[in-house]
Amino acid sequence: MFESGVDLSRAAFPKARVREQELRYLMACTSQGQCCSVVAPSNMGKSLLLKSLTADEVRRVCAADGPPVLVAVFVDCLEAGDSEHALYEVLLRRIVDELEDSDAPAATVGTLRAIHQEMLRTTTDISVRSLFAASMRELDRWGEARLVVILDEFDDVFSALPPWPFRQLRALRDALGDMLCYVTGTSRRLERLRSDAETYEFRELFHLHTLVLRPLSPVDGESVVAHLAGMQGQLEDSRHVALTIELSGGHPGLLEGIFSVLRNGGANPTTDVGAAAHELAVLEPIQKECQRLWDELEEEEQEGLLALLGSGEAALDQGKRRSLETKGLLGVGEDDAPIVFSPVFGVFLRAELARRRGEESGGVRCDLETGQIWSDDHEITLKLSEPQRRLVRLLYQREGAVCTYDEIARQVWGVGEGVTPGAIYELVKRVRQKVEPDWREPSYVVTVPGEGYRLQIPE
Repeated sequence: MFESGVDLSRAAFPKARVREQELRYLMACTSQGQCCSVVAPSNMGKSLLLKSLTADEVRRVCAADGPPVLVAVFVDCLEAGDSEHALYEVLLRRIVDELEDSDAPAATVGTLRAIHQEMLRTTTDISVRSLFAASMRELDRWGEARLVVILDEFDDVFSALPPWPFRQLRALRDALGDMLCYVTGTSRRLERLRSDAETYEFRELFHLHTLVLRPLSPVDGESVVAHLAGMQGQLEDSRHVALTIELSGGHPGLLEGIFSVLRNGGANPTTDVGAAAHELAVLEPIQKECQRLWDELEEEEQEGLLALLGSGEAALDQGKRRSLETKGLLGVGEDDAPIVFSPVFGVFLRAELARRRGEESGGVRCDLETGQIWSDDHEITLKLSEPQRRLVRLLYQREGAVCTYDEIARQVWGVGEGVTPGAIYELVKRVRQKVEPDWREPSYVVTVPGEGYRLQIPE
């Protein structure tokens, strides 16, 4: 479909050459005048991909088999707020701005500018709808261009506004045909944002062409890291390049956050992925990025991830699994078992699982007078050996603080020397097997790399 020899990745992403396959999909849609929707949770690179459609080289390639001019207009719908009038105004303003920098006839641009000025003066929704329709008819009279309207951050606008603007956009599409197409960018599928009958015909435009963005491939991850290194400087430990990509799971926002933390000396983890994930996941910028991703997942996706971590693969039903796999939120672990795509996000999820269970059960608790010990409201005193009970009581008394290896040796065995790290690790492992929801991914008895352990009790 597209001419050979064109480096689309360089044209669209001059700073970080990524997502060429996804770009080609969008180009195939727009070159044929098809509407399409891009769905991705927070900081997955959606806006960068959509903006790439406005690159001169991309537009030239898209127009090769169609109208001689392709006008791609990028609109950040956050500018529209919650007003129908504001939506039409920002749409027309962006269209006029784009045409002024193109080869559009001066008469067409002048007419559209005049319509925009009148739109600013009008006070009724009916008038502004009529003016916007007139502007689209003016573009149709030009007849030399396909208009691609890119509606980024479309979630709030589509959820909050009355159905009229979406009926209008559909009516204009019907009138102009493939000379006008829309590309939307949302965190959820349009039908999940809004399912009323009044907007069905607008949503119908995107049923056949919805692109769900997945995390970056390892190759694209390397490109992004190289781009970040060019901007911020190289990581001091070259081994942290691969570690950054693996910990992020290819999520661009997490990748950038982890890179920045490591580059600025906010952490210096070992190359052990599990330990590094726990060390980084507690840092504020990483926590915030994980929280944004979590908040934009569908409820059933959240439930699926927690079920997987809490009860294993058997608890993940097929519907939830398909949804998570479509978004690339599952990876493959040992024996081909599904795992969370990002080790860092996995640590965040285990903390969320522990918090929820803690609301019901209180996590690990001790009665220091009677010696009783509970985990998730189940008494486990008699399931623990005496050294194991001593360790739990020590951790509980020092809740949230680090218990060093030397302190554990003194309190559990009564000696300051002669206790090997292996013996302490084995003791902790045995305790975790009896107190943790998943002892392989502990959320109560937490490792503090190079120092010791601490007890984390859900708030």
